[in-house]
Amino acid sequence: MTPELPRDTLLRARSGDRDAFRQVLEAVQKLTYNIAFRLTWNASDAEDAAQEVFLRLFRNFTQYDPSLPFLPWFRRLATNCVLNWKEKRRPTSELPEQIAVHDAAPADACVTLKYLEDLGVGEIAQTLQVPVGTVKTWLFRARDLLMQKLKPHVETLL
Repeated sequence: MTPELPRDTLLRARSGDRDAFRQVLEAVQKLTYNIAFRLTWNASDAEDAAQEVFLRLFRNFTQYDPSLPFLPWFRRLATNCVLNWKEKRRPTSELPEQIAVHDAAPADACVTLKYLEDLGVGEIAQTLQVPVGTVKTWLFRARDLLMQKLKPHVETLL
């Protein structure tokens, strides 16, 4: 778990202090890579996406509201940035038009945030900026799909 940064460090970084911003980057570096890796499943892509997250943080730090906790805001920024990064690099010409791919990335992120980042449903909804019911639906569908895929293997063991 990433430790909460001191409020004064966040305020200084938000106002343009480079040393404070470096401290923020060092504090969230591992979290950023973990989010990126769990959404890309590729170390090289995760490193590239993490760099994109750091750039977005630098550009958007003034949008952070210091009266709110930093980590939920940062997780949302990082998750959205990585999803956008993936979207720009996804080959669309190979996919049939009937497939609705716009829901795939957020649903994958939902499962990642639940089972790998250990976030609650409310935190996931806040991070992905979707209703709690949507998060519950995505998690239900993911568990159902997993059960369908595992069922033949379990039956052979019995």
